[in-house]
Amino acid sequence: MKKVIPLLLLMAAVLAPGLLKAQDLVKGKLDFLKDVTDMQVRFMYNKLVVGEEGREANYIKRKKAEKEAKEPGSGVAWEEAWLGDRKKYYEPQFKESFTQSADIKLTDDSTAATKYIMVVTTKFIEPGYNVGISSHKAGVNLDVEVFDKDNMKKSICKIIMDDVRAGKGQFATGPRIGVAYSKAGKELGRMISRKKG
Repeated sequence: MKKVIPLLLLMAAVLAPGLLKAQDLVKGKLDFLKDVTDMQVRFMYNKLVVGEEGREANYIKRKKAEKEAKEPGSGVAWEEAWLGDRKKYYEPQFKESFTQSADIKLTDDSTAATKYIMVVTTKFIEPGYNVGISSHKAGVNLDVEVFDKDNMKKSICKIIMDDVRAGKGQFATGPRIGVAYSKAGKELGRMISRKKG
């Protein structure tokens, strides 16, 4: 018996990470979305941490310096591309995958006649890498909250999405991270589709 318990503990430690869900409904229910076909969406990056750098500002500072050292003037272009990837890759891919999975169309249009607003806050981005002989998936951690348009002070529901990883094959950072957002949108859409009734 003394030998069995340590073995069981070891097996639990090995298997537990695989049992963790990438998404978790931590507040409210999703049945209010049953007949919803359209929803506004807002993406927030104000508390973003990138890789092992900590705050996004630290990551940008380091990458700009690296680019400038190799080619003067390229650091600014890199920063513009890094920030531009949000609208070019992350947000469109999230919206498209979510819409296909949940059958709820997400729109950026603040004048749209929708009852609810989804706020997607990116807490963490792992950019990943691909150098040909070695690669590592990108990953994102997101907080997703849905608000009634008339009351933005208190969310109706909140979903935490941690360690959503994808995009191992892409050489460019933007498309690679974009695939992680696409996977997050798909997983969230499926979750809402199952639980909204």
